[in-house]
Amino acid sequence: MNQLGGVFLCLGLSLSSFYLFPSGLPQPADIILLPFIAIMLLMSLRDDQGLMHHPFVLAWLAMVTWITLVSLGWTVVDQDAGYLRFPLFFLFNFLAGAGLLRFLTAVPEGLRWVRLAVMVALLVAFGGVMLDLGLGRIRATGTFNNPNQLAFFSLCALVILLASHGFRLPLRTMPVAAVVAAIGNILAASSLAAMGGLCLVLLSWALANVGQLRHLLRLVLLMPLLLVLLVGFDAWTGGRIEHNLTQRFERAPGKVEGVYEDRKYQRMVEFPAYNLLGAGEGNTDRFRPYHGNEIHSSFGTMLFSYGVPGLALFLSTLVTVVWRAPPHVWLALSGPLLYSVTHNGLRTTLFWLMLVVLWHSHRLWREREALARPAPKATLRFPWSMET
Repeated sequence: MNQLGGVFLCLGLSLSSFYLFPSGLPQPADIILLPFIAIMLLMSLRDDQGLMHHPFVLAWLAMVTWITLVSLGWTVVDQDAGYLRFPLFFLFNFLAGAGLLRFLTAVPEGLRWVRLAVMVALLVAFGGVMLDLGLGRIRATGTFNNPNQLAFFSLCALVILLASHGFRLPLRTMPVAAVVAAIGNILAASSLAAMGGLCLVLLSWALANVGQLRHLLRLVLLMPLLLVLLVGFDAWTGGRIEHNLTQRFERAPGKVEGVYEDRKYQRMVEFPAYNLLGAGEGNTDRFRPYHGNEIHSSFGTMLFSYGVPGLALFLSTLVTVVWRAPPHVWLALSGPLLYSVTHNGLRTTLFWLMLVVLWHSHRLWREREALARPAPKATLRFPWSMET
């Protein structure tokens, strides 16, 4: 059954970069992941691998429970079932993440399955990017509905790819091509927040390799290769990537100055009472004249929509992911979180699966370090020196 679940997982992840329907609706990958979730739930009835003992899972489950309670409360108060649509995203992502965690715990080769599927997804998105740029589009969307979805997906996928390799990427064709695809997707999407997050992820990669000369030399050899491939990609587009980036950076000061209004942060200031227990997501007409779109921030959404408890549980979930992890893991997580300051990525399934892979991979790293650590030497004791 684990192997059958792995097939659905790989197929779902491989197609996770392919959007067929409008945003907010289930995509092909979501439908394919449903059998995987069902199989993992059935397997958990027999053996849950002790998942419910881990603070990461407990904090995540508590967050989903609170979000559901807040949404149910506003459904009753406003007599509007529209609030109930948003907890479904969190519930689905939790079940997918819990299923992935159970799969990785039960299947020793599980990380390889996930890694291969994510590399395929990145290359699929990159194929769409090349088509976009070939057609002359200013900001590529790839196989997504908008550039920001492309950028955030690629950023999370890059973290998964690095974490699954222990942040020591081998010099092989498929991993290198996937990294080039991830970076190329982010640059083609021209998302300033994603590019800032990309810098942090690449820095975490470098930090993880400075400890050993062999790994550092591999990184030194790999970086020029990646740079040459990206420059060649830009040349193939006729310099379109460089042109788009120049324009985006020229607009950066204005975007920074207008972040308060553009990202709907004023809603939290003008309606502070909702920050206590949360306003739920939906029925934004309550917030006129600051209604309209959602708050473009994962952190802002958690605070305003689900209150101080929701934000605290979200932060607790993030902290438990990297608790006792080495510094480069914290830095890798900070890349997608930097993007989340000015964009709402809470409904992106790969973001939550990235948390699972980060948590699982650094636990494996700690276990291997413990096994590699020499056992303490036994001390010789004489009978007259023993305690009575």
